[in-house]
Amino acid sequence: MHNDIDRDLYEILGVPREASPDQIKTAYRARARECHPDVAHDDPDGEYKFKELTFAYEVLSDADKRRTYDNMGLDGLRRGAGVEYEGFGSISDLFDVFFGDGFNTTRRQRGGRQGRVRGRDMETVVAVSLQEVLSGVDRDVEVTRMATCDKCAGTGMKPGTGMTTCVSCQGAGEVRTTQRNMFGTFIRSHPCQDCGGAGQMITEPCEDCRGDGRVRVTENLQVTVPPGVERGDRLRLRGKGEGGLRGGPTGDLYVLVDVRGDSGFERDGTRLYSRFDVGMIDAALGTEVEIPTVDGEFTLKVPAGTQPGDILKAKGQGLPPRHGGKRGDLYVRVDVTVPKKLSGEQRKLLESARDAGKAKARK
Repeated sequence: MHNDIDRDLYEILGVPREASPDQIKTAYRARARECHPDVAHDDPDGEYKFKELTFAYEVLSDADKRRTYDNMGLDGLRRGAGVEYEGFGSISDLFDVFFGDGFNTTRRQRGGRQGRVRGRDMETVVAVSLQEVLSGVDRDVEVTRMATCDKCAGTGMKPGTGMTTCVSCQGAGEVRTTQRNMFGTFIRSHPCQDCGGAGQMITEPCEDCRGDGRVRVTENLQVTVPPGVERGDRLRLRGKGEGGLRGGPTGDLYVLVDVRGDSGFERDGTRLYSRFDVGMIDAALGTEVEIPTVDGEFTLKVPAGTQPGDILKAKGQGLPPRHGGKRGDLYVRVDVTVPKKLSGEQRKLLESARDAGKAKARK
């Protein structure tokens, strides 16, 4: 939208080309209520849309300018304003000439220092193992942040001193200038450069923070990682983010959890998956094997006749849920191994078993 040179002014207002002055005024008022920056503050293009809408109304509500636009389009308006066509590719370029670069419809706070501002939230990362997911762990993290200055309590002022009214803007926080062009007289306002739009100035800055209200600190913080966390979980340490401005509250520190992988296990929530080798005779006859788990060994019963790829369940050998409760299960995929070399005795036994199987099949 910002680079559309053919944007029609009637389309912007949402009226037909034969619209009456009253229709144009009504349409402008209705749309202005919708896209004014004080209302549509969540729309990143809200200020531009209001600016564009106002420009369209200024042209179409004036009979002479409307006639020029109807006959010659934006090019006619450019020439009427004494602006060369080259270098102006959009409506935005044109009304920046008429209204000035400082055209800003955003409401500013007037009189008195700007209010308290909450500090910015911060984020760091801790990595934990599956064993630590099982039991939970306390982890130390080092954080460098802008903390509220203790000496001035975040005010930026030397203790015992106060604020004085800005001489440049007389406490308004903004400076106004008047501009005249083909549309008439326009008043532009912009934040006061001397006080940064606050309207007041610090007479004596705090010696520790030099008037900023915050100081850079590096801290070692302890993070309690509870059992059952998953990769991507966030833990919040309240009040451990950056300090607020002008006495505002401190932000929070968010600790992002990264769970390190384990070559022996795959995870799905509270469930774990692993593989284990079982000899073909043990798989045929059944046996008990000691399998590794996250926290030690577990005796797993292998039923007789277990086939390659069968899944056996080790109940309660998985991981706990995030907010407490019973552990999940461990699911073990059986890989049946076949010996590559046999002793003479093993060969005789297997041949006897094969012959017995053939005899049974013939009966």
